[in-house]
Amino acid sequence: MLKTPLLLVTLAHFLVDTYATLLAPILPLINERLHLNLAFAGLLGTIVSLCNLSQPLMGLWADRMRRRHLVVFGLLLCALFNPLLGLAPTYLSLVAILAVGGMGVAAFHPQSFSLAGELSGERRSFGLALFIFGGTLGLGLTPLWVPYCVDRFGLESLVLASLPGVAVVLLLLKLSPLDNPHIKQRALSLRESLNGQGFPLLVITVVVILRSITGLGFGFYLTVLGKERGLSLVAGSIPLGIYNMAGVVGGLVAGYLADRFNPRALVWTSLVLCVPFLYAFLYTEGWSSYLMLVLGGGLLLSSNSILVAMAQELAPQSSGLASSLPLGFSWGLASLSLPFVGHLADQIGVARTLEYLCFLPLLTAALSLLLPGKTRSQT
Repeated sequence: MLKTPLLLVTLAHFLVDTYATLLAPILPLINERLHLNLAFAGLLGTIVSLCNLSQPLMGLWADRMRRRHLVVFGLLLCALFNPLLGLAPTYLSLVAILAVGGMGVAAFHPQSFSLAGELSGERRSFGLALFIFGGTLGLGLTPLWVPYCVDRFGLESLVLASLPGVAVVLLLLKLSPLDNPHIKQRALSLRESLNGQGFPLLVITVVVILRSITGLGFGFYLTVLGKERGLSLVAGSIPLGIYNMAGVVGGLVAGYLADRFNPRALVWTSLVLCVPFLYAFLYTEGWSSYLMLVLGGGLLLSSNSILVAMAQELAPQSSGLASSLPLGFSWGLASLSLPFVGHLADQIGVARTLEYLCFLPLLTAALSLLLPGKTRSQT
């Protein structure tokens, strides 16, 4: 494991996912300044997800590059454009900023996951878990520091967030090995890129989509559940923070274990075990409720790095494409379910809707039995 370059790429992932989530904490201020209704505001939230659907194309392109330019270029786009959200004078300019920044997010992820996997050496699952930890930490911390800074210094102060991104771009160029060792003299066709592993890659993709419908549903509507139960905004956001951090810890633990045990067994076991804990969270109170959420959320989200490592090992010469399938592409498709989940919540309530989502991992676990048991070349 090349620790220093891996930590540097993990820091880049932290920054990219931080930039990608700058909108949500300042959305009320943007709505007020631009006089947006909730429909137009909701459309803004789908732009980055729609950009993520391009990740397989970005992965194909990345696998044909002699150097991993998209790692640097993706971070640079995010750093230069997303912090401009606080300066956008019109709705259309806001859409343009989000779209360009979203393409930076989509460009960064496939190639950076490929690079992180190779920098991890024989400990690919744990190295990818560490890399995912960086991104998830960015998702978890952004809602904490952005409102404070904007409240104290104004929306215009967000432009200063570009500075650490530009600094890390320079460090990547200097310290990270960006050459692509799998480059071929000719471009591989899509069939060759998939290395004859189309079916198991499809299974991995569908497993991530189904798991992410539950994961995103809980993550997106936990604060709404708190409001439905009469909690304040601060108190209602505590479960979301707990849920996100549980996913970070669960991913690290599962990534560590996947280098020692059958990864398929870890995936389906975690999916089955998360169900009773998530369900219990909805019908308990106080610290016991938080404990159920930690266990349920940690188990549900723990298989991120395992499934990405599986995909990379199935198609090692096209790891950018392979990484994109269980990443932004799957998450982007899963995010399209959120309006339907919200519509159901309008009809029957948030708690009842999340109760139904609790049981979807059982179907996902059954499908995960089709995952390859061992994919490592040394086996």
